[in-house]
Amino acid sequence: MTDSPAPLEDVELIVPLNPKGTAAPLVCLHASAGSAYSYLPLAHLLGPDQPVLGVEAPGFDGSQAPVSSVPELAARYTAALREAVPAGPVHLLGWSLGGLIAFDMARRMAEAGAEVGRVILVDASPPYAVPMPPESETVRRFLHEIAVSLGLHTPAEIDALLVGGGEDALAVFREIGRLRSWPPELDAELLSDRYGVFRAHAEAAHSYEPAGQYGGPVWHLLADKSPPQDGRWAELAPDLTERQVPGDHHTLWQGDNLQQLAAHVRSALSGPAQPRPN
Repeated sequence: MTDSPAPLEDVELIVPLNPKGTAAPLVCLHASAGSAYSYLPLAHLLGPDQPVLGVEAPGFDGSQAPVSSVPELAARYTAALREAVPAGPVHLLGWSLGGLIAFDMARRMAEAGAEVGRVILVDASPPYAVPMPPESETVRRFLHEIAVSLGLHTPAEIDALLVGGGEDALAVFREIGRLRSWPPELDAELLSDRYGVFRAHAEAAHSYEPAGQYGGPVWHLLADKSPPQDGRWAELAPDLTERQVPGDHHTLWQGDNLQQLAAHVRSALSGPAQPRPN
């Protein structure tokens, strides 16, 4: 995939979610929050013979600077993946921002003559280069994502803190820490660090314009309660299979919805790998 070895710090971004099995590995790319461990419940449902690797974002553990470019993330992860999996095909899966990274990686790998199995997008919005929203909207989205991931029912309280402001993220995080429903370990400093990663990834998503099509097999698993999408993924990925999964952008990872998501992922992985170009 690459002529030069990846730095060790990038190889260490690849974490085992299910290291055992003889099938081609499934590599799961982080969403905007930056953690790969949101994929752990899915990894447990794919069977004992399916190895699953996750990719964490630079900056998530504080040891590197966050990256605000999908192509840069894809280039670094592609190089790191060849160090971690030196031979054979791999499958790529990405939820939300992770879908954009997976698509860009697949293009790079195919152009380099590497074997690509399935590319699986999970409720990934089509890529368009558009301006960033106001800072207050990015802060709101970040806090809502945190609240949903923790099962907190605080969106109204979050929105109330942002009325008439929200451009000073650290000030908002200090106020959030005073909410009785908010976990005390999520203090302003930790939220500020995590927001730096989230905001960099928001910039990456808003600035991404793919360099071209990817011709290999792509599956897109769409949440049936998410807003309808246009046909851009079909233009970028001519060999596209779409399936619907119950739930919205977040609840598709829960309960019976996750079981159905996992069933679709298993179906996608059951096909042959994309052969190397001649």
